[in-house]
Amino acid sequence: MAILKESGIPLGRMMLISKDGTFTKEDLVIEANGQYQLLEKPDCFVIKNAECCRSILVKVMTKDA
Repeated sequence: MAILKESGIPLGRMMLISKDGTFTKEDLVIEANGQYQLLEKPDCFVIKNAECCRSILVKVMTKDA
């Protein structure tokens, strides 16, 4: 697995993962220590912090081919 991004997401914020055209939602593996929402846009993936009162740590990886 290749790590794309690893970061903390503060309350009410989001993380953007650039899309190079070859990734889909199914290709991502997401590890988080809280609730999150994953959205797919034409140019990027958006991971939103869905916790009500705390920051979360998120690691985004790709699946092995």
